[in-house]
Amino acid sequence: MLALAGVWAATQAPPAVVNQWIQPANDPWPRYAIALRPIDETMHYFLVVSASADGTLRAFVRNPEANVGAFIGTRTLLADGAALRLQATGKRDVAGRVNADGTLTLDLQGTGSGVVFHRPTADELRWFFPRDTATWVYRKPLAGADGWTVGTPAQVGLRLQPIAAAVQSIVSLRSPELASPYVQSLAIVRHGRLVLDEYFYGFDADRPHDVRSAGKSVTTLLVGRAIADTARFTPQTPVLSFLPQYAPLVNADARKKRMTVENLMTMSSGLACDDNDDASPGNEDTMQSQSTEPDWYKYTLDLPMQSEPGTRAVYCSAGINLLGAIVSRATSVPIEQYFYERFALPMQFQQYGMWLMPPPTNAAYMGGGDYFRPRDFMKFGQLFLSHGLWDGRRVMDNAWLRASAAQRTIMNEDAFGEGDRYGYGWHLGTLTVNGRAYRFILAGGNGGQQLVILPQLDMLVMITAGNYNQYRVWKNFLGEFAGAAIRSAV
Repeated sequence: MLALAGVWAATQAPPAVVNQWIQPANDPWPRYAIALRPIDETMHYFLVVSASADGTLRAFVRNPEANVGAFIGTRTLLADGAALRLQATGKRDVAGRVNADGTLTLDLQGTGSGVVFHRPTADELRWFFPRDTATWVYRKPLAGADGWTVGTPAQVGLRLQPIAAAVQSIVSLRSPELASPYVQSLAIVRHGRLVLDEYFYGFDADRPHDVRSAGKSVTTLLVGRAIADTARFTPQTPVLSFLPQYAPLVNADARKKRMTVENLMTMSSGLACDDNDDASPGNEDTMQSQSTEPDWYKYTLDLPMQSEPGTRAVYCSAGINLLGAIVSRATSVPIEQYFYERFALPMQFQQYGMWLMPPPTNAAYMGGGDYFRPRDFMKFGQLFLSHGLWDGRRVMDNAWLRASAAQRTIMNEDAFGEGDRYGYGWHLGTLTVNGRAYRFILAGGNGGQQLVILPQLDMLVMITAGNYNQYRVWKNFLGEFAGAAIRSAV
């Protein structure tokens, strides 16, 4: 069995494409409203097997698109003839077999349908290693049709060495473990000029990336634009007064009538909705997996109340998503169409995808999970630095951007007042570099998706990564990569 030590690869082709929709197998509704062309959802798996000194085989799975290996963990690989098993204490075995042609089959999802692994080709290893070489050499970003002006670090007053050290730490990884960093892109903008645009693990500038909850920050920008466009509501508007079509509600409560648009934007709705509590009825996974109420807007409004609105902040994706219903009602336009007209089109977005909720809603889910190219997503940050303008064109009211970046609530607050400071859908904090504190505004998502706005330096840092459900890994990216950008400026 020692011959099994090494790396095996598997590729699952993307789902069939139907016109302008992607319809994955076994999914009851089209998943993405897209622009230009379908999103490539090909999944790449790598089975890494190593032998310890006593002959025990250990194995884990690397998967850049969804990090499936985080759920499986590092396991002991056992063989009995052609039968294989990945075992870990307290977990269900992952069953598999050695095939006659030398490939391996493993049932990673426990569904009875296995993934077939083969020895990877040199081309497939681009999804396993950050780059085909362990040495990084700076190259000026390429100009494109997306509106960015490009340049070099020197042209915007940045020293290359701190940036080079950060990128080198990514490309030098040649023996990854299950919990190794999985940074898939890194970009820096200063003074409106894109000076770093690097991609790893098979990703490139044209491939949209799942930004997860970083998309919540986009939702509140849509709210601000809809307020300016329609004047039909304000942050103080009671939610139920604006969405009467969902009455009568389950769990009627006088406090629910006092819940405002601002409460939704600041995660302080008072609803029993906590993504960090598996027992919470409003937990995002609970909402999305239940079938009792297919309309996720009504499901959210039907939740019981657990506190007075505005008194306690709890991370609640369903509440942010509900803002999509408010924007659509105010504008009389589907949320994905409104996003295209007010943001994607004037901001010169290229390929992107917005995840759709199931029928009867069939509207874009605004709680996270959309796909954007990093170069496009950075433009939301540039709006803050250019006072609401993109390429000289007014996209947002600067007063709304200032209001969004003002602290409104603190989630997970401790006895010392520390916690996640939150504005209108944007995380707020400071990074201390060389004894000096730098304020940042952040759109962040699971796995290491981080758009970091540094107003003091007129700078943006964009990170995308595949460390989904590995917070202990990706929590360090902010200090490591945004910190490197700050050091390059000072």
